[in-house]
Amino acid sequence: MQSIELTENQRYLHCVRFEPNETARATIVIAAALGVKQRFYQPIAKWLSEQGYRVFTFDYYGIGQSQDKPLKQIDSSIIDWAEKDISTVLQHAQSCQQDEPLIWLAHSLGGQIVALAENATAIDKMVTVASGTGYWRNASKQVQRTSWLLWYFAVPLATPIAGYFPGKRLNMVGDMPAKAMRQWSQWCRSKDYLFDHLSAEQQAKYQRFRAPIRAFNITDDELLKRENIQNLLAHYPNAPHQLNDLAADMTDSNRIGHFNFFRSQFKHSLWQKHLLEALQID
Repeated sequence: MQSIELTENQRYLHCVRFEPNETARATIVIAAALGVKQRFYQPIAKWLSEQGYRVFTFDYYGIGQSQDKPLKQIDSSIIDWAEKDISTVLQHAQSCQQDEPLIWLAHSLGGQIVALAENATAIDKMVTVASGTGYWRNASKQVQRTSWLLWYFAVPLATPIAGYFPGKRLNMVGDMPAKAMRQWSQWCRSKDYLFDHLSAEQQAKYQRFRAPIRAFNITDDELLKRENIQNLLAHYPNAPHQLNDLAADMTDSNRIGHFNFFRSQFKHSLWQKHLLEALQID
């Protein structure tokens, strides 16, 4: 486990590298969900390195360890995370490759925005977990019940006062740069999510993404429905894809939900029996 500091584009990114004991079968970059810190994914990163993979985790600028100044002074949108941060991390991962494939393992947001990185075409395969579009009226009933409070009260009132979105104190999403949170709020209130707000040039990047995608839908996901995932996959028209369901009865637990796939309690079920197979490249 090695900490890495990247400073491209006048931004500070903290990454962690997990190296296998033998020649790497592939290099994997784990891309986080919105507001989730990279340390949440480090148990699965360590486990994957024990299976022979080189693995990177990272925090988007302004999240977790990727802060070089107070959060209220960090001016970053989610599009910046994609076009700048993901590009930087992919470039570093490529520099560590030794002819093995490059795999993007994405949770939620990580699968929505990766195509916007200029070098996303370097990815040989993408595996997504609970990654779909987020228009609030098409989301789960739980999201529909709480979204009005987040979009119309918490974001417009708390963000100007704090200078950033104080999600930790509000028990909503997590602390985020103000611009990123306002952008996500706008996307979630739009029928086609972020795709209603992309330029023609940005839309074309999704057309250029051709890596095969293995997508996992979590059947008891409290945030997304299967239709959300299908909608996102439709925006990668030239990437062959396969969508599979993961249910709690495939495990020893009575619940998976939007986040728990990445917890080590599932290493002998979801990770061993489903993730390793998904990571294979034909």
